[in-house]
Amino acid sequence: MSKMIQRFKVFPSQPIFKVLFISVSVFFTWLLSACSSAPHSLTYYLLHATSNTSYTVNDASSAVVIDQITLPEYLKHRGLVYQTSDTNLHISTSHLWAEPVDEGVTKSLTSALASKQVSLLRPDHYASEEAIHMALHISDFVSTYEGDVILSGRYVITRVGGKSQTFPFVFKTPLDDDGFSSSVKSMRVTINQLAEDIRKTVNKPL
Repeated sequence: MSKMIQRFKVFPSQPIFKVLFISVSVFFTWLLSACSSAPHSLTYYLLHATSNTSYTVNDASSAVVIDQITLPEYLKHRGLVYQTSDTNLHISTSHLWAEPVDEGVTKSLTSALASKQVSLLRPDHYASEEAIHMALHISDFVSTYEGDVILSGRYVITRVGGKSQTFPFVFKTPLDDDGFSSSVKSMRVTINQLAEDIRKTVNKPL
């Protein structure tokens, strides 16, 4: 009987076991909490250039009201996107847009058109019934594994009288370097190419 009692005493008593279990649980909870709360480095990007502060021109040769911009689903995320293969996209969790992409496109396109004497206006900023209206539908706007940025889609121009025409577009700009900063700069170039195409369209004689 005494041997059985001595053998039993090798194992910790019930209160001691509970204390050890709680201590270990608290330690691992703290460790996980410390890991999850570790700061993550986030980088934010603007599609438009802040140096271009003038979004309208007083001597514009024409005015266009932008009624709508539609984007593919992958551009509705805040993370910058990179096409890694013919079928795959990577959406970054640490490189983010500072504002929604449609807002960035509007600002960048407005500035690019202003430099070409075309005033791009929002519907609530313009009341003239004689203005040209435009809807912009972007199919793809992404940097690719092939080393360029592609901007494709179509825009619909509606002139006085309700007559509408659709103009498809595809623009490519090579990447000068690796990284998202280079990607954003090339994206600005494709926006400028789109602006030039729109300028030619709206100023074309009927």
